Amino acid sequence: MFTLGSAIGMISGYFGGWVGLLLMRITDAQMSIPAIILAITILGVSRPTPLAIILVLILAGWPAYSRVARSVTLSERRKEYVRAIKILGASDARVLLVHIAPNILPPIAFVAILDIARMMIFEAVLGFIGIGIQPPTPTFGTIIADGTKYILNAWWITTVPGLLLAITLGCINIMGGALERSRNKILLGFG
Repeated sequence: MFTLGSAIGMISGYFGGWVGLLLMRITDAQMSIPAIILAITILGVSRPTPLAIILVLILAGWPAYSRVARSVTLSERRKEYVRAIKILGASDARVLLVHIAPNILPPIAFVAILDIARMMIFEAVLGFIGIGIQPPTPTFGTIIADGTKYILNAWWITTVPGLLLAITLGCINIMGGALERSRNKILLGFG
């Protein structure tokens, strides 16, 4: 997901013009489709296999990476070092892959960490409404959905997986925030 989105964003930001405009309009079109509608459509046509779920997650998630990669690439392509290596004869592919790509990794990594939490919630929702990965494979969503039948007599069947999901998501967000703060300290020279 981040590879597809990053590649589209880098190409759009580096080349600009009609190529960049076309790629960003495709990104905007993809962002305008609600992820749950996309999931229902794709999983309604195919069986909800793990591969189909991964495809849905990729299609729902790549535009965020494209936007971030494009903005960083637009910033980087105007810098002196890019002009210098172009004068020295570096190809566009070399400039993108060797010189610009390493500079987009920190913001992309931050988005990816936060996206893990978003994708976990999305997969749990798909499992809860019955179009996610099917039993006997356990997921947070299917376990919570199965427990709703017994919530009055055995509330822990639903509550424990819900709490574990919330704790997992909280830990991922705390980790993402800590990484962003440490990155900012390094960039600003306070670390």
